[in-house]
Amino acid sequence: METTITPTRSPLTAFGDAANESAARHVFQLYQDRRPPNTQRGQRAALKTFTAFLRFCGIAPTGDLYEDPNAWRGITFGLLQAFQLWMVKQGYSVGTVNGRVSTVRFYMGLANQAGHIPDGEILKAQQVKGYSRKEALDLDTRRKAEGTATRRGAKKPQAVTITEEQATALCKVRNDTPQGKRDALLMALFIFHGLRVSEIASLTVESFDMEKRMMTFTRFKTGRVSRHRIRGQAWQRLTAYLQNDHPGSGGLWLASRKGSGELIPGSSMSIQAIGQRVADLGVGIGLDHLSPHDCRHAGATFIASDPKASMAGLMNWGAWESASSASRYIEAGQADNDLVSLGCDE
Repeated sequence: METTITPTRSPLTAFGDAANESAARHVFQLYQDRRPPNTQRGQRAALKTFTAFLRFCGIAPTGDLYEDPNAWRGITFGLLQAFQLWMVKQGYSVGTVNGRVSTVRFYMGLANQAGHIPDGEILKAQQVKGYSRKEALDLDTRRKAEGTATRRGAKKPQAVTITEEQATALCKVRNDTPQGKRDALLMALFIFHGLRVSEIASLTVESFDMEKRMMTFTRFKTGRVSRHRIRGQAWQRLTAYLQNDHPGSGGLWLASRKGSGELIPGSSMSIQAIGQRVADLGVGIGLDHLSPHDCRHAGATFIASDPKASMAGLMNWGAWESASSASRYIEAGQADNDLVSLGCDE
């Protein structure tokens, strides 16, 4: 009589298998919990578009693609490729197409970790590339010739250009009211310090060390704490606002009364209200559709227009973690031969 010996799993093996199963079930949540709210909103929007594409194809996802790894079972690189082409034909901007393809491809990778998409599909999906700058220009030229839209929605295709003279006008105290001084400070911090609107909205009086002339604030996009030395116009606007019009503590941006320009004690300006105020101030000097990000863009371009500006300095100013994000301002702000002296002799 033969005896069959059945291998037994060690406690460590059993525990490791259980840990793998738990990690697979929660792979989306573990990743999402580490992402800032703006990133989460963008990914939800991308996966909502992908779901719309699947429904257009007559496919009903088995679950929420943002929440449920199992809902990705059956998603292939071919569907990813078709999704990219569908968005192009639907008139999405190239930036949106690239971003949403990247998001879907990334979530395919997470679903692969959970065991729902085979390794081979992931390898193929990595070959579904976004459009390069040259390819994007060629694509939009073809789409325009065919009568296909190159952008959906109300988002501007390009930032509003602000000249140095217009920047000075935006940072000028337009009238001797608390509102006028607040607005001048607001624009000075946007343009000369490049804060994002969420960073501006979070500022308090306590964000400023008046003795050291230093502003400390959180970059919510990266979680980094930044310090900026306040000088020039921004310092003048800050001292005028705090010494004469602000109660001296708490949130920096108090709402104001229409007509009188008086500040409302205990009030605050939301991100949306700040954005609308920037737009209104832009209209006042002939700039339509001005946004807070246009001001940050302008400040970065002013810095990059100086041939002496360093990449490190620009990256620190704008809190960009990659040189590629900052380099586009160098490209826009300088001529290609600004950094060489050949041919300068008269």
